[in-house]
Amino acid sequence: MENNKTVNLAEKAKAIAITLIGAGIFSQGTFYFKAQNSYNIPRILYPVFELLGHVGLAVAMLFLGLALVYWAYTKWKNGNGKPNIFGMIAVAAFGLFFAILLITGNKKTTTEELMKASEEARAKGIEKIQATDKPDFGIPEVDAHFAAFEKLLQEYKAAYKNENEHEMAAKQNAFIEWNKKSAELMQKLQTPEQKQQFSQYLGKLSMQWQAAK
Repeated sequence: MENNKTVNLAEKAKAIAITLIGAGIFSQGTFYFKAQNSYNIPRILYPVFELLGHVGLAVAMLFLGLALVYWAYTKWKNGNGKPNIFGMIAVAAFGLFFAILLITGNKKTTTEELMKASEEARAKGIEKIQATDKPDFGIPEVDAHFAAFEKLLQEYKAAYKNENEHEMAAKQNAFIEWNKKSAELMQKLQTPEQKQQFSQYLGKLSMQWQAAK
């Protein structure tokens, strides 16, 4: 029993740490849709910046940030954590990083203006992703990959509606594998523009997955 408590606490601690990292990356990414004098680029995303520029980097950071928060959520659940508590932690993490970024970017701005600018930046970044149309590259493997997501999403919604914990966990694992396949398919695209469209649409699908709960 004591070992189980220790493991659960460790999983929750990891989840909080990963959430902070994900929130930081996502928050920073929302500012990169506009060109900056300098960029804080996660090492893993440097090739994206080289190929796709600041907009591609912004999209990739949003996707990576959301993926990390989702991963943190799975760890939180593994530690028998309550979803509503995790939600509060995630909201606080996003709010904290948006505030830090805005304060350091413009120290003369009032608190009210900071909150408004934070919300506008977040909303514009999310709106841009949600408005993304499904790209048509004429590649059957990519089309099948998108169709597989739609099927998986409907199955996950059904499992969540029926409160089938076992099936939900299975679909979450399948979604993780689907994301791995996404990374492989992106490498097969020919142009930076195609890769940018693909990554931005992945961000939209990731949001749809999060909204299915």
